[in-house]
Amino acid sequence: MEYLSTLYRYELKKITGKKIFWITLFLSLLVVATIPLLPLTGKSYVDGEVTDTHYHMFRVDQAHERALSGRAIDQALLSETVSAYEKIPDPEGRYTLTEEYQACARPYAAVFQLISRWFDQPVLKDILALEVTEESFYEARLAFLEEEWQGQFLTEREKAFWLQKEAEISTPYLYYYHEGYTMLLKSFNTLCVLIPLFAAICLPGVFAEEHTRRTDQLILSGAKGKTTVYLAKISAGVTVSLASCALMVLASAILALGIYGTDGFAMQLQATPYPFSHPLTIGAACLIMCGISLILSVFIGIFVMVLSECLQNGIAAMSVTVALILIALLGKVPAQHRVLSQLFCWLPFSFLNIRNVFDLRTLPVFGHCLLSWQIVPVLYLLSCALLAAAGRRVYQRYQVSGR
Repeated sequence: MEYLSTLYRYELKKITGKKIFWITLFLSLLVVATIPLLPLTGKSYVDGEVTDTHYHMFRVDQAHERALSGRAIDQALLSETVSAYEKIPDPEGRYTLTEEYQACARPYAAVFQLISRWFDQPVLKDILALEVTEESFYEARLAFLEEEWQGQFLTEREKAFWLQKEAEISTPYLYYYHEGYTMLLKSFNTLCVLIPLFAAICLPGVFAEEHTRRTDQLILSGAKGKTTVYLAKISAGVTVSLASCALMVLASAILALGIYGTDGFAMQLQATPYPFSHPLTIGAACLIMCGISLILSVFIGIFVMVLSECLQNGIAAMSVTVALILIALLGKVPAQHRVLSQLFCWLPFSFLNIRNVFDLRTLPVFGHCLLSWQIVPVLYLLSCALLAAAGRRVYQRYQVSGR
């Protein structure tokens, strides 16, 4: 065990002692920082004239949304929202520039966005022509969900499953200011690329350098055999991948919640524009995403290292990993190809997205509908063990050829 510990520390120093490691980590954190900061920079223009700064617009909207926090989205709030927007003199023009919008309607913009989305009416004049009641509001949401289910080609069993979940959720929903958690969820879209990219740059050399530098004969002649060396290498690589991911997630959370606020942890997902029926709060959804990102970092780290050992070339392993990232980033399987589309969304290079993690499509097992965020992380943990075992076998069977 002491020998393993010494080798483990040595492998950690090999990975973290390279400039490329620190450069990649710094750039990754820099990209992470841009996600919550960029929306607050710049100015808003209309006809070439500056109307406001984005930061001031955010502060105004933040104050309005916090004023709504804790209120139920019921008949009273819906009536107030519609009445406020009815005061706009010209609903067909650029009404957001009018004094009536700024003074009367803007404080209710968050609720109005839900009305517009669920009734599928982007034009203000058409929304004002509707009779928006508490009953019609929640009926419109259910119709919106059913249309989403149809577009995802859900089975009848899945539709019944989600209808049951909807029945378990009490109405009216409570609204809370939640921009910090919304921004954190957006950050995971970027982490979905950064985590595998970091592993692709920093981890291929853990095994491949032995072959490219022709030091494998010396290393594999150790007194404790190949197994101890393999365990030290794979453990060091997993540690680096996991720690870097945790640092990126922590930086995302600190920036998003520090800048936009920690309010709204308890707000139901149903009170957001996301078409989900999961009985979860937006804060719980963020915690689930954090846990899944850590699991994926372990799997991707093992995948990159085992791939580099199989190919015996770090550049080749990096190229394959980057190609897979690009395929996941740019590719898309149409929803009508149900199985292929679902599997594509579950790939480690594309899964870390709120719509994939909380996918409406389920995995039927013995009459039960298993949710993506429940089953996929378990599958990746099992895959980590299988992949590490396969890599160990490849490493043990390797023989140094004559040179």
